Amino acid sequence: MTLGLLIPVFNDVPYLPELLARVAAVWQGRGERLVVCVVDDGSRPPLGELSEARLEMVRLHHPENRGKGAALRTGFTYFLDHSDANAVITMDADLQHLPEKLPAFAETFAAGAGDLLIGYRRRQPGVMPFHRILSNSLTSLTISLMVGQLVRDSQCGFRLYSRKVLQEVRHQEDRFHFESEFVIRAGWRGFKIGHVAVPTIYNGAPSAIRNWPDTLNFIEVITRLARERISGHV
Repeated sequence: MTLGLLIPVFNDVPYLPELLARVAAVWQGRGERLVVCVVDDGSRPPLGELSEARLEMVRLHHPENRGKGAALRTGFTYFLDHSDANAVITMDADLQHLPEKLPAFAETFAAGAGDLLIGYRRRQPGVMPFHRILSNSLTSLTISLMVGQLVRDSQCGFRLYSRKVLQEVRHQEDRFHFESEFVIRAGWRGFKIGHVAVPTIYNGAPSAIRNWPDTLNFIEVITRLARERISGHV
């Protein structure tokens, strides 16, 4: 089995050497082939050369910042067009997603637990900020009701996408709500959604999530998707 690892980067350069070293250490000796794709989404200064001799790597670059969704799309297109990856795992570059959990995603996928696996974090007061607990609970409940499947953590970007789900699910969002849109469209197309437990980590890195603007944008996204669903254009 071949797996892709897609890491979108926007000004997270200080974390990358440690992240890549830990990915290499975790994957050493495993039977699956791992191809790592780092997408620099317009970092300032641009991301320099990456070196981790133990990893098979490719770097892609956006001249300007286009948003996380656009960076994910660029990486997904690469894996679909230029690799034989059976699935692609996505993780953030700021070490809030532990590389040590990568085998759990690979093994859960191999066991047939779903075409879309989502990391889920415990909503612990004092560990996860209260406003994130509230927004995560509300968006996860909303999406669960929309797709008719349990979605434990709609905001976690630590995920695995099967090749089939990437080939069949279309998407439009460029920024943060790309991931919510994808879950909804995948659920509506009948793909099974599974979960992998991951730690709740907030390391002080700045978040791209803007509370009220992103809440309003989420409402706009689900309203648009609901209209598409009613009209039969999903």
